[in-house]
Amino acid sequence: MSTHKEYALIAILATAAVIGIIPAFAQSAADTSSSQNSPGTGSQQILPVVVSTDKDVYDRQSIVIVTGHVQNAIAGQAVTMKVSDPTGKIVQVNQLTLDNNGNFQDKINTSSPLWSSGGTYTISVQAGAQQGLLSTTTQFSLPSGGGETSCTPQQLSATVGSELYCIDYSIDGGTVSGVTLNTASKTLAVQMQADSDGQITLNIPRSVLDAKSGTTDSVFVVMIDGEQVQQLTESSTNDTRNITIPFQAGSEKIEIIGTQIIPEFGPIAALVLAIAIISIIAVSAKTGLRLMPKY
Repeated sequence: MSTHKEYALIAILATAAVIGIIPAFAQSAADTSSSQNSPGTGSQQILPVVVSTDKDVYDRQSIVIVTGHVQNAIAGQAVTMKVSDPTGKIVQVNQLTLDNNGNFQDKINTSSPLWSSGGTYTISVQAGAQQGLLSTTTQFSLPSGGGETSCTPQQLSATVGSELYCIDYSIDGGTVSGVTLNTASKTLAVQMQADSDGQITLNIPRSVLDAKSGTTDSVFVVMIDGEQVQQLTESSTNDTRNITIPFQAGSEKIEIIGTQIIPEFGPIAALVLAIAIISIIAVSAKTGLRLMPKY
């Protein structure tokens, strides 16, 4: 088999795995339950995959604790969790690792700008290889009308399409006249009037703008009126990047350049593809399936 045919086989397998993920996620908890009960048995069997949240309703500043269990699982096995908003749009995809008892846990921050729709969110969990693709779902709600409609005076407001994003900030020595997000250049640009030397501090949600080198945080590139800033202060949490930028009197524009900006469908699809490829490699390692011919 030629090298091109070998690569073609891997591409076909990866594509098939991605296509297979979508209908698997669409299976509901009720579907899973019915598939586990044979007609006429009169008994309820244990679901092979279960997932739940610590509450049914949350507000916009909450942490959703997600827990679940996979029956007859292998420690270290991966499960895929996706969260969809009330419109069906995917807002989060995570890959979780099972512990020795087949349990998994994750935390979701509802303050992210991606969670702007009010209503019922659906968590779908998929596990599988040895048992086949198994999935189940659970749901929780956020209050209707919870999306941002305006920002506070202590926040900068930026729009992308019809979505509004609010960024906490403070400034000394000047005033901010506007802010824009450029998804093409992955840049947050702040228009300002600096009356004297001062500084601006921004608390940027990672879901809006982030800077990464692989899985590790990297430093933002910051420009003031086209000149790169060398002295700045940064700190971070799991959800935000805090940056303090000094400026001189007369400064007009600050540009903060990252590597990741407001996610759209493309990055989610890429993540699902990566998970599919990892799953193929894991299955081939456990079952002896060969992707390459043996000479």
